[in-house]
This record gives sequence, C-alpha cells and structure tokens, in this order.
Amino acid sequence: MTKIKKQKLVIIALGKRNSGKSNTWYEIFDKKVIRSGKKRLRLNNLSIDISLRNASFEEYGDDVDDYFDVDVRNASFEEYGDDINDYFTDNLYPNIVFCSVQYIEKGIRTIDWFKENGYYLYIQWINPGYYGAKEYSDSLGFEDRFKSYGKFIKHSGKEKINRVDEIRKFLYNWIK
Repeated sequence: MTKIKKQKLVIIALGKRNSGKSNTWYEIFDKKVIRSGKKRLRLNNLSIDISLRNASFEEYGDDVDDYFDVDVRNASFEEYGDDINDYFTDNLYPNIVFCSVQYIEKGIRTIDWFKENGYYLYIQWINPGYYGAKEYSDSLGFEDRFKSYGKFIKHSGKEKINRVDEIRKFLYNWIK
C-alpha cells in the first residue's frame, strides 16, 4: 500500500441529478458500472486504496455519518501485502474517498461532514450537467462555502475525459 499524506482526501463529483457524477467514476476505474465500496485504483506505477460512494447520499436518503461507521476488510493483509498497523489509524475513516454529491441543500451537510472530519476537499462541480443545456448559478453557495477548504473547480458534464484527467493528475500529485 502506498503511503499517503497525513491529511485525508475526498474527491467529490458535485452536480444535479444525471449530470455525469457516476460517469466520472466509471471513466476513472475504466468500467461501465462500478458499485460503492473499497476499491484499488492503479495510477501510473502506484496502487491506491480508495473508498468509493458512487450514488449520492442525498439521492438515496442516506446519511454520511452512517456510511463510515463500520469498516469491513474483505481481504487478508497478507494477500494485499500491507501492514495491519498501516490499516488501522486513530480513526477508521478512509484516507481517500471518491464521493458523488447531489447539488441540493442536503449536499452541503455531506460535504460539511468531510470537512469536519479532517478531509481536504477536492470538488468538481459538474455544471452544466451532461444533459444540461446551460450553466446554472450557485444559488446554494457551495463554492463560497467550501473553496477555502481545498480545491473547487467547475467543469461541463460533456467533458468527462478532461474532468477525469484532472482528477488523476491531482491524485497522483497528492500522493507523490
């Protein structure tokens, strides 16, 4: 397992329903469908453990607090070649999370949870979405609220390759 910076990282795909949030994760993992859970991502010569939340908490009426309460390890430490002491830290929250967040009021609470739990916020606001004809204003104030806690970028949902390349570059630099 690659050692990462002490601060935890969340990469958020923020957007309205059907904006292209899930397509971001499909493209990153090079899969047509990907379920939420622990994943291993190959990035250049690195292998990175990621916790992925593909469906937004807001869309399914879930709460981010409940999602990270239990940490299940479904592979032996020996099989993965990592050390038990590196796996269990002061808290059990994953070091790197990919998370879809819907652009609604409850989405603010989801991002606040990550901020309050020590995560650096990397937010890609997909606006307009894949099916959106034009950009919409930030009437809920996501950018002003979160830009000082990390990186806040706006991309069109029609440019998934550019969005994904930017995430890959950022993640690689974060780890290096």
